[in-house]
Amino acid sequence: MSSVGISRAPAAVLLCLLAACAGGGRDAGGPGPPTAPSESLDVVLSHADSSFQDGDYVEAQKAYEQAVQIDPNLSRPTASLATCYLKNRLVKKAHDLLEGFLARHPEDAGARLVLARVLVRLGDLEGASAALRKVLEANPDLVAAHYNLGHVAYRSRRYDEAETHLKAALELRPDLPDAHYTLGLTYLALQRYPEAIASLERAVQADPKHVGARFNLANANARAGRMQEAARQQAVYAELSGRSKSQKEREAQIKASSVKAIQFKLDKKYPEALAEYQTLAARFPDHAPIYNEIGQLLIQLGRRDEAFEALTKAIQLDPKLSDPHYLLSGLYRERGDQQAAERELTTFAALETIPEGKSGY
Repeated sequence: MSSVGISRAPAAVLLCLLAACAGGGRDAGGPGPPTAPSESLDVVLSHADSSFQDGDYVEAQKAYEQAVQIDPNLSRPTASLATCYLKNRLVKKAHDLLEGFLARHPEDAGARLVLARVLVRLGDLEGASAALRKVLEANPDLVAAHYNLGHVAYRSRRYDEAETHLKAALELRPDLPDAHYTLGLTYLALQRYPEAIASLERAVQADPKHVGARFNLANANARAGRMQEAARQQAVYAELSGRSKSQKEREAQIKASSVKAIQFKLDKKYPEALAEYQTLAARFPDHAPIYNEIGQLLIQLGRRDEAFEALTKAIQLDPKLSDPHYLLSGLYRERGDQQAAERELTTFAALETIPEGKSGY
């Protein structure tokens, strides 16, 4: 998210790459101001990318801000900085940064894809749709853009458009459960119940614990007159829903128990933070985010084989957790496994873009 350089690149950088953007140089719109030498910029960007990979979004934000002050026409650092602003809940700053950059470089698809995420956060679905359509004009085979445009169209009740783009996303990426799910919701809205059932069944095949898909499978089967199957899906939904409530209670408990580990990490006391998270893992052995934290810390400490094991465990426990896929892509690339690295990058991109919106069921 190439070598070590890409493995340390943040989410926005990956989206630029998938959108066939320029890697990190200036846009064709013109040269940057003749300020600091390129070597200084390289140092700043290296620090920014490293901080992002370590999960230190505040430090990464500071470094990317320094980079765009050196050269405001840089595509990759601008998109990366906007992503940091989103991570740090500075949505308006992300919006203003991207709007200013795109006024100068309207063809930059990577920045516009991040802008779509920002606009969804701001509740501007029409603006997000317009941004995604512009991305697709230049990148017609970008899965993330098709899926997100389909999702936004569904939320805006433009069901025909939603169907078109969700189908396009699934042609490019057939194993994307949320695309099957949102397509199923679209068919439900259109009262096309057999197609809704088929799409939702594909969603639960890809993700058996998808609570929303189970709920809507019960709904679709009932509307289609398949009461026995509706009852079966309702029972599965009830079980998963109960687990979901219990999981939220446990996550609150874990969060309260993580304060010491988080403080150690913020203070860059990585061995101490690692010991705390390992203790938490012993108490909560099936909580994926703990293993992601352990993996990040092990990378920081140079213990890459152990990091690989921890991150693999994280995605086994929760395939929808995006950060482990991102970190694994870099580890695979360091091992020379380019195919696995690209697979993890693609998965990360699908998970890191506009959230699916779990309250839709």
